[in-house]
Parts: sequence; structure tokens; C-alpha cells
Amino acid sequence: MYKLMKLISVLIRQFCVPNPFEELGEGLIITISNAPVLLSPILLNWLVEPIVHAITFIVVGMYYDRGSEPALGSFLYLVFYCLHIFILWLMSKLGFTLWAVMIILMIYGWCLTKMANIRYSLY
Repeated sequence: MYKLMKLISVLIRQFCVPNPFEELGEGLIITISNAPVLLSPILLNWLVEPIVHAITFIVVGMYYDRGSEPALGSFLYLVFYCLHIFILWLMSKLGFTLWAVMIILMIYGWCLTKMANIRYSLY
């Protein structure tokens, strides 16, 4: 069951989940030593992907005991990965303005805390 769920997860992440930075159009312009550098949506996705993977892995670890039910762990990884991509898309849609990023991250952190408290209160 785990191998099937892993395959489904990989296929969905590769072919169904969009690049969250496409909303930026041409990309994001950053300044390095007074020289503007354009980061395309594809490059941004490549740079952010390892960070999203690490954060998703940590978040899944808050709700899943490693090795206890591998198919469930793979499913949770897919769900939280899609949620994190959605959050990035939402931030991108709002232009990564500081107030929007802060509000989104505070709401998401509050939700994670509440869900973790519920999980640990069941034990």
C-alpha cells in the first residue's frame, strides 16, 4: 500500500500541483550590489523546493510517528505539501507584501499549534 501511495503522491506533485510563483508573471526582481537580478518563476520554484520539502517533512513529523504507518505518512506528506504550495501561491498572488505574509504565516502557525495540541491531548 505504501508503494502505491508513494507513486500517487509523486505523480500528483509532479504533474498536478502548479508552480506557485507563476502569479509573479515574469518573475521577482531582487537587487544584489545595486544590480537588479530577475528570478524567473521556474528558478524560484527550484530554489524554494528543497525548503518546502524540509518544512513539509517537519510538519508531517508533528502528526505522524515515523515508521508506524508508511502509507499514512506518504498521504500526509502529500496533503501538507499541497497546502504549503497553496500558501506560497496565495502569498505570490498578494505580491509577497509583508503584511500578507505575516498574516498568512500567523494563521497557519496557529492552525498547526491547535492541531498538534489536539493530537497530543488524545494520548
